[in-house]
Amino acid sequence: MGLRRVAIRALSAALLVWLTASRTAGAQPPSYEVWPEVDTWLRLSPVWRVSVFVPLAQNLDTHYREGNLIPQVDFAFGKAKFQRRLMDEERAGNMNLFLVRGGYLGGKSLGDSGEEYTEYTAFGEWHWRFPLKGGVLLSHRVRTELRWLGKDSHELSNRWRYRLMVEKEFGAGRVSLVPYLNVEPYYDSRYDTVNRVRLIGGSSVAWASHTALEINGTYQYDSRSSTKEIVALSVILHLFFNVSHAQ
Repeated sequence: MGLRRVAIRALSAALLVWLTASRTAGAQPPSYEVWPEVDTWLRLSPVWRVSVFVPLAQNLDTHYREGNLIPQVDFAFGKAKFQRRLMDEERAGNMNLFLVRGGYLGGKSLGDSGEEYTEYTAFGEWHWRFPLKGGVLLSHRVRTELRWLGKDSHELSNRWRYRLMVEKEFGAGRVSLVPYLNVEPYYDSRYDTVNRVRLIGGSSVAWASHTALEINGTYQYDSRSSTKEIVALSVILHLFFNVSHAQ
């Protein structure tokens, strides 16, 4: 299968997710948003890595905007028997089967000094990867969050998230394309139920050793939010750096 055909299929999958909400019946129309983001990765060693994510979100109808700053640290272990490039790796290498991540999220609504939305969250993640036949990778991610919501609120809540993802790498020369699809339910202690589900389809493409571009479509349903459905288009620029001994 040619790289062009794979790219077309990956973009079609992202557009299908983007349009899913418009085909569902409901009293309230979905909210359409764009989510630009810049992710910077610094590899300290073959197993340690730090990163900083800067995601933004804007509603296309109301022009409401919010932003987040997310520093985090990763530790990967458990070597697999083959090499591949993952969606968030700058080059092919021996794949680690497990990854542990810890980080912090600070976010607020923009233009109103965080009056509408303010969040401070500490989180931890466990990633477990399963290589399948045909170069397909199946991965599980469990994430737990301790959250303080509201500008002046000191009330603590927690949230559990489980993500199941499939991805596969296709390469042609220096270009690497990694289409993927994932689904993620959220459990929120404030409601004592699974209130949110996200479905994401898209692809990342890398054409240089330190740069990758990721485009995806997201459909989100939240039973406890005033906006039940969100359909979002994400464009993410990944920048990769290495300290000298990690080369």
